[in-house]
Amino acid sequence: MSEETINLKPPEGMRTVLSDNKPVGYVRNTGSHEEDAQLAKQLLIEKGLWRQIPIARTMFSQATSFANASNLIFEKNLKSLPRNPQGITPFVVNAAFSAELYLKCLHKIHGDPSETHSLTILFRQLPNKTKDRVNKLKKLLEGQYEVERNLLFKDHLKPVSNAFVNWRYIYEKNFESVNIQGIIFVLHVLHEAAAQELGIEK
Repeated sequence: MSEETINLKPPEGMRTVLSDNKPVGYVRNTGSHEEDAQLAKQLLIEKGLWRQIPIARTMFSQATSFANASNLIFEKNLKSLPRNPQGITPFVVNAAFSAELYLKCLHKIHGDPSETHSLTILFRQLPNKTKDRVNKLKKLLEGQYEVERNLLFKDHLKPVSNAFVNWRYIYEKNFESVNIQGIIFVLHVLHEAAAQELGIEK
């Protein structure tokens, strides 16, 4: 079957297999996600399209997806005044989890990350060369944001270090504040640092 005749909508009893978001073939729908995935993998291998993606690269992609989600919330609810207060919590939670995944991605490149949500602990445990890279990027990017200058990156992390845990249950808190620009800045720096360490070109 030629590639031109393969459609997103599969024949009855089949599943469409995608590569780079394009349909490349069909596999039998077994009713088991695991079996279907194995059949899809075998098809991609046969067509020479299978690529084993390193776990750090997958972590980077997931971190980016949460960053993109927080950015959509920011654009819709928080960018303009008056802000929609219902956007703040999901913005912070998605952004904080994104920052955690970027940091764990940096760890994975050099070893295994700690099982913690604390951003300051994760940053402190990074290799010194990686921390130096992050601080250089901080200096390069801080002029684009309304953030305090001449701080080390670890100091920018402190206000949001436990935000993923704290903001998921914000209704239990009497008060919690957040610097929206500071969070976006942290994400930008970590995204660039992880991309550089993974050798991802723009």
